[in-house]
Amino acid sequence: MKVLYENEVKLKLKSLKDELIGIQGDNKGLKTFKKIVNTVDNLELFSNTGVPIKEKFDLNCPDNWYLLIVGQNYFIYSITDTINILKLYNEKEDFIYDLFGISMRSQESMDYWGD
Repeated sequence: MKVLYENEVKLKLKSLKDELIGIQGDNKGLKTFKKIVNTVDNLELFSNTGVPIKEKFDLNCPDNWYLLIVGQNYFIYSITDTINILKLYNEKEDFIYDLFGISMRSQESMDYWGD
């Protein structure tokens, strides 16, 4: 199966690459970025590597959505006749809220931060 990236994911990957190079330098940053992309591209061979979101987390989403965690990055993908990389989040983003509207933050935390 072929791995296809949504445009939004492509843009976030470009930003991630630039960030890694900025933090780690050209050689190490590019090497780290390639490891991330290669892990995602390996879904061509091992499409079930990710965690089935609906089954594991009991969330209201399509049955064919999966979560692949690569380092500090969360890839949401679906399996049809291709592997579709739908979303990319880093560990600082609340992907559960973005995708499903479920807040993982306590009211106390929201009150403290003024959210």
